[in-house]
Amino acid sequence: MQTRTITRKCLVCGKKIRAKVNRKGNYDNGHYFGTLKLPIEGTGKYEKKGRMKIGKFKADVVHWAGKEKELEYWECNACFDEAGHECWLEEKIEKCYGRRCKDFDPACPCCRAWEVYEAIRDERKASCKPHKG
Repeated sequence: MQTRTITRKCLVCGKKIRAKVNRKGNYDNGHYFGTLKLPIEGTGKYEKKGRMKIGKFKADVVHWAGKEKELEYWECNACFDEAGHECWLEEKIEKCYGRRCKDFDPACPCCRAWEVYEAIRDERKASCKPHKG
């Protein structure tokens, strides 16, 4: 089956992703999530279309009335795997200690667990520099 090589960019770290795509659309590298439509600044504005209620919160429903550019959402394997680990850790902390408390209390085991999680996440983000390539 014929394949072609495409080059895309990870939207998380900026690393180049080279993937071989066959006629059926299957690919061998990275993770594709579809396309996003992003507003082009200066070509329009957000217009209020109504209000919605989510639980006890109310929010405006808006629509972009301007030009948009379409962007493919790709993540490299490293960023995709990292996000999975972060999600796993959040689920484990919630299962063992519960959801985050509304107010931080240094004596609360739940608050301390979430504080450690945030320290790990912040340290990882501070030490992670965008890839070149």
